[in-house]
Amino acid sequence: MFDRFSSTEIEYTKKFSENYNNKEIIRFYDDALPGMYMHNFTFIKENISENRLREIIYEELENRKTQNADFLRIEFNFSIKENFTNNLPLALEVSKYDYMYINTKMSKCLKGNEECLIKKAVSEDILKEGIDVDIIANQSDMGLEFAKKRIYRKAKVYNQQNSNLDLYVCYHNDLPIGNCELMLNSNIGKIEDFDILNNYQRQGYGTSMLKYLIEEAKGYGIEFVYLITDSEDSAKEMYKKCGFKKTGEKTELFFDLSK
Repeated sequence: MFDRFSSTEIEYTKKFSENYNNKEIIRFYDDALPGMYMHNFTFIKENISENRLREIIYEELENRKTQNADFLRIEFNFSIKENFTNNLPLALEVSKYDYMYINTKMSKCLKGNEECLIKKAVSEDILKEGIDVDIIANQSDMGLEFAKKRIYRKAKVYNQQNSNLDLYVCYHNDLPIGNCELMLNSNIGKIEDFDILNNYQRQGYGTSMLKYLIEEAKGYGIEFVYLITDSEDSAKEMYKKCGFKKTGEKTELFFDLSK
C-alpha cells in the first residue's frame, strides 16, 4: 500500500513539474516557479547505500550550482543514520514526514462542525474565494508575493480539463475560512495543502473538511486516502483522532545555496 502512496506522490508532483528520470532518481523542476521547494527537488527511488547517497548528493549539488539555484532539496522514503550528515560539504536541514492514511469507510465515524459548508471549486467565483483564503493562510510563512505566485501556479492545474486534482473551499456563514486539495489517482486519494484560518481552528471545521473529502473520494470508489504531515506537526494529533494511521516515512535534506 505504501508503494501506491509513493507513486501517487510522484504523479502529483508531475502535475506542476517537468522531470528527468533515470534508474536511481527523478529530478523535478518547475520553470514557472523555480523557487517553489515542493516542485523542484530530487527524489531517490529506492533504498541505497550511504556511500551512494553521498555520491548522489554531491552530483545534485554540482548540478544545482551550474543552474545558479538557491537551494537543493532531496527526498527519499528510507532512513539514514543520525551522523550521516556530519561529513557533507555544506550545512543542511534534515526534516522527517509521516505518511498517514485512512480507509474511506471510516468517514462515518467523523463528526465536525454543523455550521461548516464545503464547496468544490467548479466555478470561477469559488476558485477565487479559495485562492484568496489560501493567500491569507500562507502569507505570513511565505510572504505575500510568493503566496500569490504559488496559488496562481496551482490554479492553472485546477483549471485543466479532466484534471484529477481539485480545490475545495470551507465556508462559515458564506465566508471562506479554509481550503484543501484532493487528488484521485486510480484507487488512492491524496489530501494536500490543508488550511483552516487561525481564528477557526479547533472548532471542528478541519474535521468537517476531512470528512467531506474522504466521502468524496469514497463516492469515486476510492478505498484509501492519505496525506503527509511533518513528524513534529501539531496537526498530526488531529489526524490521529480522525482515524488516520501512520504507514511510512519520508526524509528531506535541504541545502541552502544562497549563502
